[in-house]
Amino acid sequence: MTEYDVRLDGITKRFDDVVAVNDVSLDIESGKFLTLLGPSGCGKTTLLRCIDGFETPTKGDVYIRGQRVNGIPPFERDTSMVFQSYALFPHMTVGENVAFGLEMQGLPSGETRSTDGGSTSNSSLSTSFKRLLKRTGSEEVDARVAEALELVELPEYQDRKISELSGGQQQRVALARALVTQPTVLLLDEPLGALDLKLRKNMQVELKNLQEELDTTFVYVTHDQEEALTMSDEIAVMNDGHLEQLGSATEIYEEPETEFVADFIGETNLIRGSYEETANGAVIERNGLSFRVPRNPDAEGTVSFAVRPEKIRLGTDARELDNSFEGKVNEEIYKGNLGKFVVELSNGQELTMDMQITDRSEYLSTGETVTVGWSADNAVVLTR
Repeated sequence: MTEYDVRLDGITKRFDDVVAVNDVSLDIESGKFLTLLGPSGCGKTTLLRCIDGFETPTKGDVYIRGQRVNGIPPFERDTSMVFQSYALFPHMTVGENVAFGLEMQGLPSGETRSTDGGSTSNSSLSTSFKRLLKRTGSEEVDARVAEALELVELPEYQDRKISELSGGQQQRVALARALVTQPTVLLLDEPLGALDLKLRKNMQVELKNLQEELDTTFVYVTHDQEEALTMSDEIAVMNDGHLEQLGSATEIYEEPETEFVADFIGETNLIRGSYEETANGAVIERNGLSFRVPRNPDAEGTVSFAVRPEKIRLGTDARELDNSFEGKVNEEIYKGNLGKFVVELSNGQELTMDMQITDRSEYLSTGETVTVGWSADNAVVLTR
């Protein structure tokens, strides 16, 4: 039987007249890496904060390991958060930062919780917090901190100051601080956004390897499609507060269900026209050209189809394909190992395509006439 560490049931979050999250239901399987992906303002961070307890849903329920946690404060949930800004304490050493979560777990219940299970007393928590900052760690805390720093490959950094660390090292400390409490669910809010490109790519691989090693459920927020495709077991694509599509990286990329998903994930060519089924499949007519596509039982009237730039062939490789057309190269972009071309068909439709450059002499120039083509099976008919 499938176990779910997180279940979201009809989550809606309003801020006055703004609906940040709109009726989102989502089950996150135990031990999986799920990414909330979408443009800025789509509601992904708000949804993450509803899971952790920093935001309270206007409507709907949040479950962690089957327990409804609405109204339970963040420090009483079996979750940890890695923030985009890292939120490290500059006056603490690396080891003290990592130990902070364990210190908070060790607070006597009478100092942190009201008798009715409600919010913490601010004055009580403040007093306890100041006392704990001065307290030396126990052997168990020291061992857990050392283990967490070993996981993030910073075993010798326990006594360093935060100001002495690079951005990538600070990110690792924030990750260690979240992991040291051994949460059921680790929540990460664009934690790689401040890193340079090369370090970000390295950390993507390291984060995924760490997640698999720990077998901990990760819920990750990003607007970076490549980041999501690289790391995720499942991707939840969000747009304007609602869930557009949930699926594996392959499903999201190869089988988008909506125009938004097809256009947002990677690059694609979207062509809209009149759909009609034929004896061998279906066609979409646009401005005098017929494009062969797979049948879609939900398609009728005016619909669109998507075909990825890398699915389109050029020259002799294109002539025997289901869709084969003559066109003129309007634009070319040299990218080293790859050439990107914009080709205009006879009806004015422009297509973007990629060509692997194995021989410089085969590179196309603006104004050239070329044959382009693709298989009908490489097109996806979209009805939404």
